[in-house]
Amino acid sequence: MTSLQTDAEPTKSGVEDLPGNDPFARLGIALDDAAVTWCRLRERGDDDEDDLLIWPGDMDQAGRVMASNGFREIRHLGHGSHRAFFGYDPRTDRWPKVDVVTTIDYGRLQEWRTGLATGCLARRERDSDGWRLADDDAFWTLLLHDTLDRPHDPFRRVDRLRELAGGAKVDGTGAQIATEIAGPRWTPARIVDVASGDDPADRTALAGALGRGLERGRAGEVRRRRMAGRILRRLDHLDPPFLRSGLTVALLGPDGAGKSSLSRRIGEGGPMERRSVYLGLYGGARGRPRAGRHVPGLGLARRIAAMWRGWVIGWWHKRRGRMVIFDRHPLDARLPDGRSRLGSFRRAILGHILPKPDVVLVLDAPAALLYERKPEHTLERVEAQRTAYRTLARRVRGAIEIDVSRPLEDVARTVTAAVWDRVDRGRVAR
Repeated sequence: MTSLQTDAEPTKSGVEDLPGNDPFARLGIALDDAAVTWCRLRERGDDDEDDLLIWPGDMDQAGRVMASNGFREIRHLGHGSHRAFFGYDPRTDRWPKVDVVTTIDYGRLQEWRTGLATGCLARRERDSDGWRLADDDAFWTLLLHDTLDRPHDPFRRVDRLRELAGGAKVDGTGAQIATEIAGPRWTPARIVDVASGDDPADRTALAGALGRGLERGRAGEVRRRRMAGRILRRLDHLDPPFLRSGLTVALLGPDGAGKSSLSRRIGEGGPMERRSVYLGLYGGARGRPRAGRHVPGLGLARRIAAMWRGWVIGWWHKRRGRMVIFDRHPLDARLPDGRSRLGSFRRAILGHILPKPDVVLVLDAPAALLYERKPEHTLERVEAQRTAYRTLARRVRGAIEIDVSRPLEDVARTVTAAVWDRVDRGRVAR
Protein backbone atom coordinates (compact mmCIF):
# COMPACT_ATOMS: atom_id res chain seq x y z
CA MET A 1 0.00 0.00 0.00
CA THR A 2 1.19 3.49 -0.80
CA SER A 3 0.03 6.53 1.13
CA LEU A 4 -0.21 9.89 -0.60
CA GLN A 5 -0.85 13.27 0.96
CA THR A 6 -2.65 15.93 -1.07
CA ASP A 7 0.08 18.55 -0.83
CA ALA A 8 -0.46 20.19 -4.22
CA GLU A 9 -0.67 23.94 -3.73
CA PRO A 10 -2.52 26.30 -6.07
CA THR A 11 -0.25 27.87 -8.66
CA LYS A 12 1.42 31.01 -7.37
CA SER A 13 2.55 33.87 -9.55
CA GLY A 14 5.95 33.10 -11.06
CA VAL A 15 6.29 29.58 -9.64
CA GLU A 16 5.73 27.86 -12.97
CA ASP A 17 8.48 29.97 -14.55
CA LEU A 18 11.26 28.76 -12.27
CA PRO A 19 13.78 26.57 -14.20
CA GLY A 20 13.53 23.77 -11.65
CA ASN A 21 9.77 23.61 -12.17
CA ASP A 22 9.94 23.50 -15.98
CA PRO A 23 9.24 19.91 -17.09
CA PHE A 24 10.69 20.60 -20.54
CA ALA A 25 13.95 21.97 -19.12
CA ARG A 26 14.26 18.95 -16.83
CA LEU A 27 13.61 16.62 -19.74
CA GLY A 28 16.27 18.30 -21.88
CA ILE A 29 18.84 17.86 -19.12
CA ALA A 30 17.84 14.20 -18.72
CA LEU A 31 18.17 13.59 -22.48
CA ASP A 32 21.66 15.09 -22.41
CA ASP A 33 22.61 12.97 -19.41
CA ALA A 34 21.46 9.88 -21.34
CA ALA A 35 23.60 10.89 -24.37
CA VAL A 36 20.52 11.26 -26.60
CA THR A 37 21.09 13.36 -29.73
CA TRP A 38 18.20 15.81 -29.88
CA CYS A 39 17.24 19.38 -30.64
CA ARG A 40 14.19 21.60 -30.40
CA LEU A 41 12.43 22.11 -33.74
CA ARG A 42 10.63 25.33 -32.87
CA GLU A 43 10.52 27.91 -30.13
CA ARG A 44 8.31 26.71 -27.32
CA GLY A 45 7.01 30.08 -26.20
CA ASP A 46 4.32 29.93 -23.51
CA ASP A 47 2.66 26.77 -24.83
CA ASP A 48 2.45 23.50 -22.92
CA GLU A 49 3.97 21.73 -25.93
CA ASP A 50 7.51 21.13 -27.07
CA ASP A 51 8.59 19.82 -30.50
CA LEU A 52 11.75 17.73 -30.50
CA LEU A 53 13.81 16.09 -33.22
CA ILE A 54 15.63 12.97 -32.01
CA TRP A 55 18.17 10.80 -33.79
CA PRO A 56 16.35 7.57 -34.80
CA GLY A 57 18.96 5.34 -33.20
CA ASP A 58 18.44 7.09 -29.85
CA MET A 59 14.65 6.85 -29.81
CA ASP A 60 14.44 3.80 -27.56
CA GLN A 61 16.69 5.45 -25.00
CA ALA A 62 14.73 8.70 -25.34
CA GLY A 63 11.50 6.80 -24.66
CA ARG A 64 12.93 5.46 -21.43
CA VAL A 65 14.04 8.94 -20.43
CA MET A 66 10.55 10.30 -21.18
CA ALA A 67 8.96 7.63 -19.02
CA SER A 68 11.35 8.19 -16.11
CA ASN A 69 10.45 11.91 -16.25
CA GLY A 70 6.71 11.30 -16.05
CA PHE A 71 5.87 11.47 -19.76
CA ARG A 72 3.66 8.72 -21.12
CA GLU A 73 3.20 7.99 -24.81
CA ILE A 74 -0.19 8.20 -26.52
CA ARG A 75 0.47 6.89 -30.00
CA HIS A 76 -1.85 7.21 -32.98
CA LEU A 77 -1.68 5.72 -36.45
CA GLY A 78 -1.12 7.74 -39.61
CA HIS A 79 1.17 10.43 -38.19
CA GLY A 80 4.47 9.41 -39.71
CA SER A 81 7.32 9.41 -37.21
CA HIS A 82 5.41 11.67 -34.80
CA ARG A 83 5.10 10.31 -31.27
CA ALA A 84 3.24 12.27 -28.60
CA PHE A 85 4.28 12.06 -24.94
CA PHE A 86 2.19 13.64 -22.17
CA GLY A 87 3.06 14.49 -18.60
CA TYR A 88 1.00 15.88 -15.75
CA ASP A 89 1.95 18.73 -13.43
CA PRO A 90 -0.19 18.66 -10.26
CA ARG A 91 1.04 22.11 -9.18
CA THR A 92 -0.57 23.76 -12.20
CA ASP A 93 -3.10 21.06 -13.22
CA ARG A 94 -1.64 21.18 -16.74
CA TRP A 95 -0.66 18.49 -19.22
CA PRO A 96 2.70 19.27 -20.86
CA LYS A 97 3.14 17.54 -24.21
CA VAL A 98 6.30 16.58 -26.06
CA ASP A 99 5.84 15.92 -29.77
CA VAL A 100 8.80 13.87 -30.98
CA VAL A 101 9.86 13.15 -34.57
CA THR A 102 12.81 11.21 -35.94
CA THR A 103 12.37 12.46 -39.51
CA ILE A 104 11.36 15.83 -40.94
CA ASP A 105 8.50 15.28 -43.35
CA TYR A 106 5.80 17.63 -44.60
CA GLY A 107 2.14 17.63 -45.54
CA ARG A 108 -0.92 17.00 -43.38
CA LEU A 109 -0.08 13.30 -43.52
CA GLN A 110 3.71 13.75 -43.59
CA GLU A 111 3.67 12.45 -47.15
CA TRP A 112 6.63 14.48 -48.46
CA ARG A 113 9.87 13.09 -47.08
CA THR A 114 12.87 15.38 -46.98
CA GLY A 115 15.88 13.72 -45.39
CA LEU A 116 16.57 16.97 -43.50
CA ALA A 117 16.83 15.41 -40.06
CA THR A 118 20.43 14.16 -40.28
CA GLY A 119 21.83 17.51 -41.35
CA CYS A 120 19.71 19.45 -38.87
CA LEU A 121 21.01 17.38 -35.96
CA ALA A 122 24.59 17.70 -37.22
CA ARG A 123 24.28 21.50 -37.34
CA ARG A 124 22.33 21.99 -34.09
CA GLU A 125 23.47 24.72 -31.71
CA ARG A 126 23.50 24.99 -27.95
CA ASP A 127 21.64 27.73 -26.09
CA SER A 128 20.32 28.36 -22.59
CA ASP A 129 17.21 26.27 -23.32
CA GLY A 130 19.02 23.19 -24.61
CA TRP A 131 19.71 22.36 -28.25
CA ARG A 132 18.13 24.28 -31.10
CA LEU A 133 18.30 24.29 -34.90
CA ALA A 134 20.80 26.51 -36.67
CA ASP A 135 19.09 29.66 -37.99
CA ASP A 136 19.19 28.44 -41.60
CA ASP A 137 17.52 25.13 -40.73
CA ALA A 138 15.11 26.86 -38.37
CA PHE A 139 13.94 29.25 -41.10
CA TRP A 140 13.29 26.65 -43.78
CA THR A 141 11.74 24.02 -41.51
CA LEU A 142 9.40 26.60 -39.96
CA LEU A 143 8.42 27.97 -43.38
CA LEU A 144 7.59 24.51 -44.74
CA HIS A 145 5.80 23.49 -41.54
CA ASP A 146 3.60 26.58 -41.47
CA THR A 147 2.62 26.33 -45.14
CA LEU A 148 2.45 22.58 -45.84
CA ASP A 149 1.35 21.07 -42.53
CA ARG A 150 -1.26 23.80 -41.91
CA PRO A 151 -2.40 24.86 -45.40
CA HIS A 152 -5.64 26.43 -44.11
CA ASP A 153 -3.75 28.74 -41.73
CA PRO A 154 -0.32 29.46 -43.26
CA PHE A 155 2.30 31.89 -42.00
CA ARG A 156 1.11 31.99 -38.41
CA ARG A 157 4.62 32.91 -37.24
CA VAL A 158 5.71 35.62 -39.64
CA ASP A 159 7.52 37.50 -36.88
CA ARG A 160 9.68 34.48 -36.13
CA LEU A 161 10.44 33.98 -39.83
CA ARG A 162 11.59 37.59 -40.01
CA GLU A 163 13.92 37.00 -37.08
CA LEU A 164 15.44 33.95 -38.76
CA ALA A 165 15.60 35.35 -42.30
CA GLY A 166 18.99 36.93 -41.72
CA GLY A 167 20.54 33.50 -41.18
CA ALA A 168 18.67 31.76 -44.02
CA LYS A 169 20.95 30.44 -46.76
CA VAL A 170 19.87 30.26 -50.40
CA ASP A 171 22.14 27.33 -51.25
CA GLY A 172 21.34 24.95 -48.38
CA THR A 173 19.29 21.78 -48.30
CA GLY A 174 16.20 23.51 -46.93
CA ALA A 175 16.27 26.09 -49.73
CA GLN A 176 16.58 23.34 -52.33
CA ILE A 177 13.58 21.47 -50.96
CA ALA A 178 11.43 24.62 -50.83
CA THR A 179 12.29 25.46 -54.44
CA GLU A 180 11.65 21.88 -55.57
CA ILE A 181 8.15 22.03 -54.09
CA ALA A 182 7.22 25.61 -55.07
CA GLY A 183 8.61 25.41 -58.60
CA PRO A 184 11.44 27.16 -60.51
CA ARG A 185 9.69 30.55 -60.49
CA TRP A 186 10.24 30.68 -56.73
CA THR A 187 13.97 31.02 -56.20
CA PRO A 188 15.31 30.65 -52.64
CA ALA A 189 16.10 34.37 -52.46
CA ARG A 190 12.58 35.28 -53.54
CA ILE A 191 11.06 32.87 -51.01
CA VAL A 192 13.11 34.43 -48.19
CA ASP A 193 12.08 37.95 -49.26
CA VAL A 194 8.38 37.08 -49.46
CA ALA A 195 8.27 35.03 -46.25
CA SER A 196 9.91 37.82 -44.27
CA GLY A 197 8.27 40.71 -46.11
CA ASP A 198 5.21 42.81 -45.38
CA ASP A 199 2.96 41.87 -48.32
CA PRO A 200 0.21 39.41 -47.29
CA ALA A 201 -0.72 38.85 -50.96
CA ASP A 202 2.80 37.69 -51.77
CA ARG A 203 2.77 35.30 -48.80
CA THR A 204 -0.59 33.92 -49.92
CA ALA A 205 0.84 33.34 -53.40
CA LEU A 206 3.87 31.55 -51.94
CA ALA A 207 1.69 29.35 -49.71
CA GLY A 208 -0.45 28.47 -52.76
CA ALA A 209 2.59 27.58 -54.85
CA LEU A 210 3.96 25.33 -52.11
CA GLY A 211 0.58 23.65 -51.64
CA ARG A 212 0.15 22.98 -55.36
CA GLY A 213 3.69 21.74 -55.61
CA LEU A 214 3.09 19.27 -52.81
CA GLU A 215 0.12 17.90 -54.76
CA ARG A 216 1.85 17.53 -58.12
CA GLY A 217 5.46 16.80 -57.17
CA ARG A 218 6.65 13.19 -56.79
CA ALA A 219 3.06 12.32 -57.68
CA GLY A 220 3.12 8.55 -57.31
CA GLU A 221 5.26 8.40 -54.17
CA VAL A 222 3.40 11.18 -52.38
CA ARG A 223 -0.04 9.86 -53.29
CA ARG A 224 0.79 6.37 -52.03
CA ARG A 225 1.91 7.76 -48.69
CA ARG A 226 -1.11 10.03 -48.49
CA MET A 227 -3.48 7.15 -49.15
CA ALA A 228 -1.73 4.96 -46.57
CA GLY A 229 -1.90 7.78 -44.03
CA ARG A 230 -5.61 8.31 -44.58
CA ILE A 231 -6.35 4.61 -44.17
CA LEU A 232 -4.33 4.43 -40.96
CA ARG A 233 -5.99 7.53 -39.50
CA ARG A 234 -9.45 6.22 -40.32
CA LEU A 235 -8.57 2.94 -38.64
CA ASP A 236 -7.23 4.89 -35.67
CA HIS A 237 -10.48 6.87 -35.33
CA LEU A 238 -12.44 3.60 -35.10
CA ASP A 239 -10.65 2.80 -31.82
CA PRO A 240 -10.14 -0.90 -32.58
CA PRO A 241 -9.49 -2.85 -29.38
CA PHE A 242 -6.20 -4.33 -30.56
CA LEU A 243 -4.47 -0.95 -30.97
CA ARG A 244 -4.53 0.66 -27.53
CA SER A 245 -4.66 -0.15 -23.89
CA GLY A 246 -5.90 2.22 -21.20
CA LEU A 247 -6.25 1.52 -17.50
CA THR A 248 -8.90 0.90 -14.86
CA VAL A 249 -9.12 2.80 -11.57
CA ALA A 250 -11.24 1.79 -8.58
CA LEU A 251 -12.33 4.33 -5.97
CA LEU A 252 -12.99 2.93 -2.50
CA GLY A 253 -13.69 4.68 0.77
CA PRO A 254 -16.25 5.35 3.51
CA ASP A 255 -19.31 7.52 3.06
CA GLY A 256 -18.37 11.20 2.76
CA ALA A 257 -14.99 10.55 1.13
CA GLY A 258 -16.18 12.13 -2.14
CA LYS A 259 -15.94 9.13 -4.47
CA SER A 260 -18.51 10.32 -6.99
CA SER A 261 -17.22 13.90 -7.04
CA LEU A 262 -13.66 12.73 -7.44
CA SER A 263 -14.51 10.27 -10.22
CA ARG A 264 -15.56 13.23 -12.38
CA ARG A 265 -12.23 15.00 -11.85
CA ILE A 266 -9.56 12.31 -12.27
CA GLY A 267 -7.64 12.88 -15.49
CA GLU A 268 -9.77 15.86 -16.47
CA GLY A 269 -8.26 17.77 -19.38
CA GLY A 270 -5.76 14.98 -20.10
CA PRO A 271 -5.04 13.05 -23.29
CA MET A 272 -7.00 9.93 -22.37
CA GLU A 273 -10.75 9.72 -22.80
CA ARG A 274 -12.51 8.89 -19.54
CA ARG A 275 -15.44 6.65 -18.76
CA SER A 276 -17.16 6.10 -15.43
CA VAL A 277 -18.67 2.69 -14.61
CA TYR A 278 -20.65 1.99 -11.45
CA LEU A 279 -19.56 -1.27 -9.82
CA GLY A 280 -21.13 -0.89 -6.38
CA LEU A 281 -22.53 -3.94 -4.63
CA TYR A 282 -25.83 -2.21 -4.04
CA GLY A 283 -27.87 0.57 -5.56
CA GLY A 284 -29.60 1.00 -8.91
CA ALA A 285 -31.05 -2.17 -10.38
CA ARG A 286 -29.14 -4.22 -7.81
CA GLY A 287 -31.29 -2.78 -5.03
CA ARG A 288 -34.71 -3.35 -6.60
CA PRO A 289 -36.62 -6.51 -5.64
CA ARG A 290 -37.41 -8.91 -8.46
CA ALA A 291 -39.63 -11.87 -8.98
CA GLY A 292 -37.99 -15.08 -7.84
CA ARG A 293 -35.78 -13.31 -5.33
CA HIS A 294 -36.52 -16.01 -2.75
CA VAL A 295 -34.96 -18.74 -4.88
CA PRO A 296 -31.77 -19.74 -3.05
CA GLY A 297 -28.66 -18.41 -4.79
CA LEU A 298 -30.56 -16.47 -7.45
CA GLY A 299 -29.86 -13.08 -5.91
CA LEU A 300 -26.15 -13.84 -5.65
CA ALA A 301 -26.09 -15.03 -9.25
CA ARG A 302 -27.74 -11.81 -10.39
CA ARG A 303 -25.24 -9.70 -8.49
CA ILE A 304 -22.34 -11.64 -9.97
CA ALA A 305 -23.80 -11.21 -13.45
CA ALA A 306 -24.19 -7.46 -12.84
CA MET A 307 -20.61 -7.24 -11.60
CA TRP A 308 -19.24 -9.00 -14.68
CA ARG A 309 -21.38 -6.91 -17.00
CA GLY A 310 -19.91 -3.72 -15.52
CA TRP A 311 -16.40 -5.13 -15.66
CA VAL A 312 -16.76 -6.11 -19.33
CA ILE A 313 -17.96 -2.59 -20.15
CA GLY A 314 -14.88 -1.21 -18.40
CA TRP A 315 -12.57 -3.67 -20.14
CA TRP A 316 -14.06 -2.73 -23.51
CA HIS A 317 -13.28 0.95 -22.90
CA LYS A 318 -9.84 0.12 -21.53
CA ARG A 319 -8.95 -1.75 -24.69
CA ARG A 320 -9.66 1.47 -26.58
CA GLY A 321 -7.11 3.43 -24.62
CA ARG A 322 -9.52 5.04 -22.15
CA MET A 323 -9.22 5.71 -18.46
CA VAL A 324 -12.03 3.79 -16.78
CA ILE A 325 -13.10 5.01 -13.34
CA PHE A 326 -14.95 2.41 -11.29
CA ASP A 327 -17.13 4.40 -8.91
CA ARG A 328 -17.07 1.84 -6.10
CA HIS A 329 -16.01 -1.76 -6.66
CA PRO A 330 -16.79 -5.28 -5.36
CA LEU A 331 -13.58 -5.05 -3.36
CA ASP A 332 -15.92 -3.40 -0.84
CA ALA A 333 -17.24 -6.87 -0.12
CA ARG A 334 -13.93 -7.76 1.52
CA LEU A 335 -14.77 -5.44 4.40
CA PRO A 336 -15.95 -7.20 7.59
CA ASP A 337 -19.66 -6.71 8.21
CA GLY A 338 -20.34 -8.88 11.24
CA ARG A 339 -23.12 -10.81 9.51
CA SER A 340 -23.83 -14.53 9.47
CA ARG A 341 -21.43 -17.08 8.08
CA LEU A 342 -23.60 -17.37 4.98
CA GLY A 343 -23.50 -13.59 4.50
CA SER A 344 -19.74 -13.56 5.00
CA PHE A 345 -19.39 -16.38 2.46
CA ARG A 346 -21.44 -14.43 -0.10
CA ARG A 347 -19.32 -11.33 0.43
CA ALA A 348 -16.12 -13.35 0.11
CA ILE A 349 -17.31 -14.55 -3.29
CA LEU A 350 -18.28 -11.06 -4.45
CA GLY A 351 -15.05 -9.57 -3.14
CA HIS A 352 -12.91 -11.90 -5.23
CA ILE A 353 -15.11 -12.46 -8.28
CA LEU A 354 -13.53 -9.81 -10.54
CA PRO A 355 -9.95 -9.16 -11.67
CA LYS A 356 -8.22 -6.46 -9.64
CA PRO A 357 -8.24 -3.01 -11.28
CA ASP A 358 -4.96 -1.53 -12.49
CA VAL A 359 -5.13 1.15 -9.79
CA VAL A 360 -6.94 0.89 -6.45
CA LEU A 361 -7.43 4.17 -4.58
CA VAL A 362 -8.62 4.06 -0.97
CA LEU A 363 -9.87 7.46 0.18
CA ASP A 364 -9.41 8.45 3.80
CA ALA A 365 -10.08 11.42 6.07
CA PRO A 366 -10.71 11.97 9.78
CA ALA A 367 -14.01 10.48 10.88
CA ALA A 368 -15.32 13.83 12.14
CA LEU A 369 -14.86 15.36 8.68
CA LEU A 370 -16.48 12.38 6.92
CA TYR A 371 -19.44 12.63 9.31
CA GLU A 372 -19.73 16.37 8.68
CA ARG A 373 -19.85 15.79 4.94
CA LYS A 374 -22.39 12.97 5.10
CA PRO A 375 -24.10 12.51 8.48
CA GLU A 376 -26.06 9.38 7.55
CA HIS A 377 -24.45 7.18 10.21
CA THR A 378 -23.20 7.70 13.73
CA LEU A 379 -19.69 8.98 14.24
CA GLU A 380 -18.74 5.62 15.72
CA ARG A 381 -19.99 3.83 12.60
CA VAL A 382 -18.04 6.19 10.36
CA GLU A 383 -14.87 5.58 12.38
CA ALA A 384 -15.40 1.83 12.07
CA GLN A 385 -15.83 2.19 8.27
CA ARG A 386 -12.68 4.23 8.04
CA THR A 387 -10.68 1.67 10.02
CA ALA A 388 -12.00 -1.14 7.84
CA TYR A 389 -11.03 0.62 4.62
CA ARG A 390 -7.55 1.40 5.89
CA THR A 391 -7.13 -2.29 6.75
CA LEU A 392 -8.35 -3.20 3.26
CA ALA A 393 -5.82 -0.80 1.72
CA ARG A 394 -3.02 -2.69 3.43
CA ARG A 395 -4.33 -6.03 2.21
CA VAL A 396 -4.84 -5.13 -1.45
CA ARG A 397 -1.49 -5.24 -3.17
CA GLY A 398 -0.49 -1.93 -4.74
CA ALA A 399 -3.42 0.02 -3.28
CA ILE A 400 -2.84 3.75 -2.80
CA GLU A 401 -4.27 5.44 0.27
CA ILE A 402 -5.29 9.05 -0.41
CA ASP A 403 -5.86 11.75 2.21
CA VAL A 404 -9.05 13.51 1.07
CA SER A 405 -9.35 15.96 3.95
CA ARG A 406 -8.29 18.87 1.74
CA PRO A 407 -10.36 20.68 -0.93
CA LEU A 408 -11.58 18.61 -3.86
CA GLU A 409 -9.38 20.45 -6.37
CA ASP A 410 -6.20 19.62 -4.45
CA VAL A 411 -7.26 16.02 -3.95
CA ALA A 412 -8.10 15.62 -7.65
CA ARG A 413 -4.65 16.86 -8.63
CA THR A 414 -2.89 14.47 -6.29
CA VAL A 415 -5.03 11.54 -7.41
CA THR A 416 -4.54 12.36 -11.09
CA ALA A 417 -0.78 12.45 -10.59
CA ALA A 418 -0.86 9.10 -8.79
CA VAL A 419 -2.97 7.50 -11.53
CA TRP A 420 -0.87 8.98 -14.35
CA ASP A 421 2.24 7.55 -12.71
CA ARG A 422 0.70 4.09 -12.99
CA VAL A 423 0.10 4.37 -16.72
CA ASP A 424 2.22 1.71 -18.36
CA ARG A 425 5.64 3.38 -18.79
CA GLY A 426 5.02 5.14 -22.06
CA ARG A 427 3.06 2.35 -23.76
CA VAL A 428 -0.58 3.35 -23.32
CA ALA A 429 -1.23 3.27 -27.03
CA ARG A 430 0.75 1.22 -29.50
